[in-house]
Parts: sequence; structure tokens; C-alpha cells
Amino acid sequence: MPPRWLTAAAITAAAAGIASAAYQAFSERADSRRFPPPGRFVTVRGRRLHVQAEGEGGPTVVILPGMTDNGLGWVNVRRGLAPGQRVWQYDRAGLGWSQPAPWWEWRGASALADELHEVLEASGESGPYLIVGHSMGGEIARLYAARHRGQVAGMALVDAPSERMTWMAEEFGRWQYGPLRHWQKALTYALTPCGLVRARLRLAIRRGQEPDLLRRMRHQLPAEMVELGLALELTSGQRRAEVQEDLGRTGVVTALEAERTHFGSMPLTVISKAPYPAPGTYYYEYFASRSPDVAERYNRVWARIQADLASLSSDSTLIVAERAAHNIQVDEPELIVKAVTDMCHKIRDHQRL
Repeated sequence: MPPRWLTAAAITAAAAGIASAAYQAFSERADSRRFPPPGRFVTVRGRRLHVQAEGEGGPTVVILPGMTDNGLGWVNVRRGLAPGQRVWQYDRAGLGWSQPAPWWEWRGASALADELHEVLEASGESGPYLIVGHSMGGEIARLYAARHRGQVAGMALVDAPSERMTWMAEEFGRWQYGPLRHWQKALTYALTPCGLVRARLRLAIRRGQEPDLLRRMRHQLPAEMVELGLALELTSGQRRAEVQEDLGRTGVVTALEAERTHFGSMPLTVISKAPYPAPGTYYYEYFASRSPDVAERYNRVWARIQADLASLSSDSTLIVAERAAHNIQVDEPELIVKAVTDMCHKIRDHQRL
């Protein structure tokens, strides 16, 4: 018979888990009433995925946010492009207002490129598109363009990694730039109860504190969208997507190497973060915490990776941000707006010929 303390601990843990799940379910239902979806739903692979399109004028700009990003942080880019430009974005499974994928579904960049194709078709959005991919979204963009070349009029890669991240692993080690750190993050996400995270956040806010998530939302979003940002970040679907997309980092280098494509004269813009992001930018603290030697080595390798991406087209432009860290869409949205607007003009001029 187990010791009494062990039995009591098990009962307490089970009760806490039930309470956390109940609080999470109740809160999500309340949030769904407060924040109805702004777009519409399409059904792909048996689940409802949220699609939002606005503006007029081709080519349609397809925005692909980075890993586990629900895309709210692209609001200033979308506002800068629409209404004069058609802008299309969807929430990957589990993110934003979209239903989550089954736990067992593989959610690597290769699978997400196929999902993108299915969602574009289901939404009825006609191409060819100008695809803007940030971070992991850039990997998805490249794989989609390699498989559906006729549907892509141009591509913008915003601080995107590539198969050349092996150069980072060679410089700093596979633990820091290999799949192991993503497995560790996925395990942490999987074992942390959503309801507990939500309760601790709300309690801290009531006490007048500014938890990290609240601080990030205030930095990333207009004031009127902060509560929406918190609501979407705290869903169980978001947590599942975090686990699945982190696990999906395994094998991405192999997939990109296998489908590495030179896109001929297709317009390509590569936008890279500033080597030394300005104070106050999103993720500034992360980059500022590096020693000068590490920063110099990182910047040297990252510049090679970005130049290698620019080499994938004979009509490419490489832009380095002046102050932005990794989330350029937050720190310097006007830089992306101008680059994409210029590409749209170029594509329209070419289509008139």
C-alpha cells in the first residue's frame, strides 16, 4: 500500500489538474464570446481554419507568420498595405481562431507548405501570389514556391532561417542550433497546464504587476488589441500548436536541402534584422545579452545565411534593418510595407508587358 503522503499528493495533483482544465475551458468560452473571429472559416482536413483577407489590388500578398505566431503582430503591416493592396492571411491549426490539429499530426514546414496550398484553394483566393514569410514562415514560403512555382509571382523572406543553419550549429554547437532545444521547449509546453498559466497571469495583473506575456503584448500590439492578444496566446490550441511546431523543427534542414530551388528571375526580397538591434525593440534583451565576441560571430554567420537566400533568384534584393530585432514586423513594419509595395509595383509592371 502506498504511503499516505504519496496518496495525498496524487489526489492533490489530480484535483489541481481538474480545476486547471475546468478554469481553462470556462475562460476560453468567455474569450470566444468577447472576441469573435474577424474573418471566415474554410474546412481543410476536417477542421475549420480561420482566413482573413482585406484590400484590393493584385498580386495578393500572402503573409506567413513565424513559428507558433498567431499573426496579430502583423497588424501594422496589413494596415500599411490595405486597402490599396489585397492581403491574405490564415491562422495555422491551433493558432488564432483555427481549430487545432490532432496531437499525432506532424506539423513540420514541409507539411505546413502542403496545408497552405490546401487553404489557399479552399478559400478561393486566386494567384499568382506575393508570399511574405517571416522566420519559419519563410521556410514554408520556399517549399510552397518550389512545389507550386506557377502560383508565386514573388517572395519576401523576413529574417528567415534556412538549411544553412548548419553553419550556426558548426559555430555554436548542435545543442543551441539543433532540434534538441526545440524538443526541450515542446516538453515544457506539454507538461505545463494551460489553466494554471492563465490563472497565474490574471492574478499577477490584478496585483498590478506586468508579467512577461503582458509586456510582450503591449510591445507588439496597439493598445486596443492587447486583451485580444492575451486571449489568443492563452488558448489550449495555442499550446498544442507550440508543442507540434517545435517538434516539427526536426528534419526541416533535410527538407529544405532536398527541395532547394533557384527561382530564376522571380522577384525576391530578403529582409534581415539589424546586426545590433536598438534598445526597446522586440527581443532586444535577448540580443543585448550576448557577449561582443558571440554577437560578432553570430552576425557574421547570419549575414552569410541571408546572402545565400538572396542568391536563390537573379532578381533579388537584400535589405538589412537599421534597428529591428527578429520581429521586424513589430519593430520596423514600414520597412516591410515599402519592400512589399515596391515588389507589387514591379510585378504589376511585368504583368503588363
